[in-house]
Amino acid sequence: MTFDEAKEFLSRYYRDELRDHAFGDREIYWRTAEDEEVAFGYLGNGDYAVSIIQPDSANSRFIGTEALALAKCGLIGRIDRNDETGPDEYQDGQIMPGLTLEGVRAELED
Repeated sequence: MTFDEAKEFLSRYYRDELRDHAFGDREIYWRTAEDEEVAFGYLGNGDYAVSIIQPDSANSRFIGTEALALAKCGLIGRIDRNDETGPDEYQDGQIMPGLTLEGVRAELED
């Protein structure tokens, strides 16, 4: 499956996201209206990947900037979070200072 075919394919399905506000990463799942998963992806910590599940052929995997672009495809479905301590607003790649090496050092020095 080409990148353009993947964009067209994913645009027909619901995109659900499980966001971690503390670490600034997210898991993404595309599904049919009947809740059948057709693709999944992970975006975070410089790792970007989206895989499309095709029952009758080889699965397709996209990484890097292509995965970032595909992560915007689809109808917005359920958006949930899998953390309790992160900020209210989600931002890709933003890690809470207390969870980084630099942030921990700054807290210890105060």
